Amino acid sequence: MPRSLKTGKSPAKRTTKVRETAADVQAIAAPSHGEIATRAYELFLQRGGHHGQHFEDWLAAERELQP
Repeated sequence: MPRSLKTGKSPAKRTTKVRETAADVQAIAAPSHGEIATRAYELFLQRGGHHGQHFEDWLAAERELQP
């Protein structure tokens, strides 16, 4: 595999680093399951704790937490 003249590293290693960085950014940007669940529960409480709209609360929480 050809080596870069400046760093001595193969291009594949640099590409791998870029992919890892992109995956890290994506992981940071997406809300976790726990964050969504917590926000959905807060919405449930704001509605007065009435049951039967858990799916709507979950979707609203996802929308609010998306970057």
